[in-house]
Amino acid sequence: MGWQKRSPKQKKSGCGILSIFRGLIQILCLIFSFAVLSYSLKPAIRQKTEIEAIEIILITKTSAMNYEYGIPAPLLRFLGACVFGDAGSYYAGLGEAERAGLEKQGKSFGMTTWFYRYLYEVLPKEKLAEYQKIYQARQIKAMMGGQELKRLYQVLASHDLRFVPIKGADLACRLYPDAALRPYGDWDIWFHPDDCDRALAVLAEDGWTVPDLYSNDHEEVRKTARHHFSPHVRGTYMLEPHFSLSNFDGVDLYEMWEHTVEYPDGDGQRVLSPEMNLLMLARHASSQSYYHAQIPKLLADAAMVMQKENVDFTALRELANSWHMPYPGNLLAAFPEFFGTEAIESFGADPAKSDGFRKLFELRGTLGEPESISLVLSRYEVKGMAAGGILKHIRAHNTSRMRRMYHLPEHGAWGRVAWAYVCWFWTRSLGASQWILRKPRLRNYAKSVEYVECTNDK
Repeated sequence: MGWQKRSPKQKKSGCGILSIFRGLIQILCLIFSFAVLSYSLKPAIRQKTEIEAIEIILITKTSAMNYEYGIPAPLLRFLGACVFGDAGSYYAGLGEAERAGLEKQGKSFGMTTWFYRYLYEVLPKEKLAEYQKIYQARQIKAMMGGQELKRLYQVLASHDLRFVPIKGADLACRLYPDAALRPYGDWDIWFHPDDCDRALAVLAEDGWTVPDLYSNDHEEVRKTARHHFSPHVRGTYMLEPHFSLSNFDGVDLYEMWEHTVEYPDGDGQRVLSPEMNLLMLARHASSQSYYHAQIPKLLADAAMVMQKENVDFTALRELANSWHMPYPGNLLAAFPEFFGTEAIESFGADPAKSDGFRKLFELRGTLGEPESISLVLSRYEVKGMAAGGILKHIRAHNTSRMRRMYHLPEHGAWGRVAWAYVCWFWTRSLGASQWILRKPRLRNYAKSVEYVECTNDK
């Protein structure tokens, strides 16, 4: 009999059987992995302060991923009103159901401190008390972290190191009106290309250590990592020393450094120029094909850069073009709920590209969070690895790292190392199957990413 086209009913039945079969396979793999690991691998023993710090920070990162993957328009309108307008009037004009939805989105993105700061006079008493506790806890944490950051900057400067704090910690302490408004986990500091080796030595002298989970061979890490060395911890703080910036692959490091400027009000650090800062934020958002970019945080960061510093959008476009990168204004202009049409006109964005970004994030909302059972192998791994991420991580998982991850002997025990590789790859393959089986939507998403990333001068 020749091939016959299936009816919709048959297709639906087939999909149901496939889902059941896939579920059974995953359950069997889960049981198998637990059995193998319990027999072959030594249990992780939490006996060091630095391991505790890693666990706390990575749990924070994982929980921060519990947000909407679409476009949270109500939250964007509220944040835009906080930055550019009157948040109290905006909130007062909402109905009860709309307020509940807005507050739910705020909690999902970890931005409830904005409600307390900007709605202090209009919030109901019970809500005010709830958000006040969160705000005060965040404020205390920010103050303690800020003091330790200041101390670290002074240590680095005393050794004549050239360094630039970047991303969350820098933005919160330097540009936000209140550091409690900008949550962040680890710290990121970018060092001058000629100062990286000395910086690592100074950090070690200052008490910063590389946890057993990560490689202490900095040359090895430089070859396999894309932009930073292994995380360093000191007490409850984690630092990622950068030798480059995220998704600036192929750009000369010395040429990048020319876009840093002195910061007279600081403690010896340099800072990114306003244009470089916006470009860095946009490139960081493009990680993992924009899949884990938090839109509210990205837009709030960009708005603070624009408000506190004089951004030259013509220079920004020229800078992006010179390095064959998408113009950040196209990404920002995709969210008129936040910036408003008047501000967007000043970006000089390409309407077609901005519309492409808009459709990309709308499509992202239909995919959902990728499932993963990689937690079987390591409780320090962040869940949600996509299919494309598997090959990217294989190169970095050499035998030395596998031994550190699963507390195996430094030498020998090759059978247990082999089992670790089998289980590691198998569980991640199953996690990726959640994506592979959504092929049509993934293909459309990949095309959207390709379109917005394509520059006219390529």
